[in-house]
Amino acid sequence: MDEKKNMRADVLGRRDALDAQTRAHKSATICRALERLVEEACAPDTGTGRTCPPAGDSAEANQQGPTHEVRTYRNFGRPPCIAVYAAMRSEVDLQAFVHAAFARGWDVCFPCMVRAGADDRGPSRMAFYRVPRERLDQARTAFLDSPLRCLPCAALSDGGYEEAEPTDLDAVAVPLVAFDDAGNRLGYGGGNYDRLLPLLRDDALVVGVAFDEQRVPAVPCEPHDRPLARIVHA
Repeated sequence: MDEKKNMRADVLGRRDALDAQTRAHKSATICRALERLVEEACAPDTGTGRTCPPAGDSAEANQQGPTHEVRTYRNFGRPPCIAVYAAMRSEVDLQAFVHAAFARGWDVCFPCMVRAGADDRGPSRMAFYRVPRERLDQARTAFLDSPLRCLPCAALSDGGYEEAEPTDLDAVAVPLVAFDDAGNRLGYGGGNYDRLLPLLRDDALVVGVAFDEQRVPAVPCEPHDRPLARIVHA
């Protein structure tokens, strides 16, 4: 435990030391790579509608708006459902990827800590909620700007936010503190993504996102830890 605690402090210090311009440039690079990965994994069938903007043209697509038709996607029969997160402190900022996903007509979900059960006093858990483009600013006030605050499920439901089951998620961007070349990740210690990953479908695309400065020679692992098949970093 001390080894993980010390590694978290060291790596978060390196991440926090990145200046804002460098962090923004690296985040943009990661967002473009993430967009390409999701497009390749969830490539639409041919001949089922107008062409979506290609990866790399998302800025132009954001200006023009979502003018393309929703197409039938390989393996899903619907636009892919993408799990992202709202960046805290010096995390990789996925805002550009989120806007690209909206431009492509993808279903975008954000995490929120919630309580269920009688009177919403049950144990806390991380759940993902669908956020349409037109409700993004409203969702920031509702829960995105306070990602560690625990809310009653009923409050989110009453606010018009629909929970996505883990099996609904076709691609998940996973934040992390540290990673190594074997795909092992060190999280923040809450275990939220450790509990989520086993619940995903086997064909779901899971991608860790991090800065190069978060790479370490070896992440200390426990028997229940699962390495990530892909980690995008810059």
